[in-house]
Amino acid sequence: MRVPALPLEGDTIVAVSTPFGVGGIGIVRISGPDAEKAANHIFRPKTPAERSSSHRFTYGHVLDPENDFVVDEALMVVMRAPKTYTREDVVEVHCHGGAEPVRKVLELIVAQGVRLAEPGEFTRRAFMNGRIDLVQAEAVADIVEAKSETALRFAQRQLDGRLSGELRAVEEALRTLLMEVQAWLDFPEEDLPDPDFSRLRERIEVTARRVHDLASTYEEAHLFRDGVSLVIGGRPNVGKSTLLNVLVGKDRAIVSPTPGTTRDYLEEPVVLAGIPVCMIDTAGLREDAEEIEAQGVALARRQIETADLLLYVVDATLLESEPWDRMKELAPKGRTLAVINKVDLVPEAGLEDRLRSLPQLPFVAVSALYRSGIEGLQEAIRAQLTGDRLELDSRAVITNVRHRNALTRCFEALERAREQILARPMMGDLLAADLRYALRALGEILGETTPEEILNGIFETFCIGK
Repeated sequence: MRVPALPLEGDTIVAVSTPFGVGGIGIVRISGPDAEKAANHIFRPKTPAERSSSHRFTYGHVLDPENDFVVDEALMVVMRAPKTYTREDVVEVHCHGGAEPVRKVLELIVAQGVRLAEPGEFTRRAFMNGRIDLVQAEAVADIVEAKSETALRFAQRQLDGRLSGELRAVEEALRTLLMEVQAWLDFPEEDLPDPDFSRLRERIEVTARRVHDLASTYEEAHLFRDGVSLVIGGRPNVGKSTLLNVLVGKDRAIVSPTPGTTRDYLEEPVVLAGIPVCMIDTAGLREDAEEIEAQGVALARRQIETADLLLYVVDATLLESEPWDRMKELAPKGRTLAVINKVDLVPEAGLEDRLRSLPQLPFVAVSALYRSGIEGLQEAIRAQLTGDRLELDSRAVITNVRHRNALTRCFEALERAREQILARPMMGDLLAADLRYALRALGEILGETTPEEILNGIFETFCIGK
């Protein structure tokens, strides 16, 4: 792992590590060489002691050193380097969680010459000081922002080093390949035998498949991290709003037998089959809408165009009159699931005949009013979003587009290297260059060769205090 230069001596930072507002506890975190000194200036333990033990809480009070005014009752924990989050001395003051006591504690620490931390600076120091690599650093943000249990599980495995371990194994295989090629190029006078190029090509192909398989997990795994937009569309009065209410588990949209009730679109977050979903209910699609409703229809069409998945709702009693050709023009290709609603109003014997007349389109039959068929709909939604499902629970996965792009570049470089071996004449320098490029792409993921501007962009997305 690359270990860049440590922060400048004397550079100590502080931030509030809990959300501002009313709460049971507020935590103010300090990191750097003067962390303990600054904290001791404002904290008086209940039982005086010469030196607090590391990683143990001490009970006492926070005081203003200018006038000994008691700010708050608090706990302080000193964590001495290197066994800390940042590998620097770290101190946390745990006070009451109201906005005023937290603000005052922060203000008193800053008055001791401690600098306010920038977003993600604690985690950046953990990375810079070699405690974690860049993949694990990004996992910290993913844990904080996880929108589903599956996203949390993926992020936790990434923080534990499962993905880093897989990347380092590939990196080691590539490094061995490069050393063999480079030795052949650098020492021609040593009469070294030529590498077994047939075997070398096979090893490159095996490594390329490993990279490709890892990159391919992104298509499904990132859904659990980033979420998707799911638009409910269709003609007026087909039960779109009722379906939204059923899927989100509450009465979010107004339901009325009067056509055109929904004029603007409604958004509601929900987790379906483990995937974070922004559910969007839209105005009914029709050509003869009056002016205000027509604006809602236009908004609906724009939402449909950008949807990750469209649930196109159809009234089961009106299947024969549904304008399927117009729907196909509107619906996102390959991203549409027809929902045949109100099946409770159609005799069971006649329903099968009606469904057989549908165009070639994935569909699910439900009764939103009576909540029948909803579990099947949820499963169909997941199948539409993920396609052929991968077994992701027991392997390293990619949820970050930065990682996916770097792996793609690595794979493309290995493909060029494989083709170079087959070329006649073979250019050994180009073969070595392709292997070096593949290694550099992996290094960008782990933080070993990542440009400074990318590092800055990553940590700027973190919250202050993390």
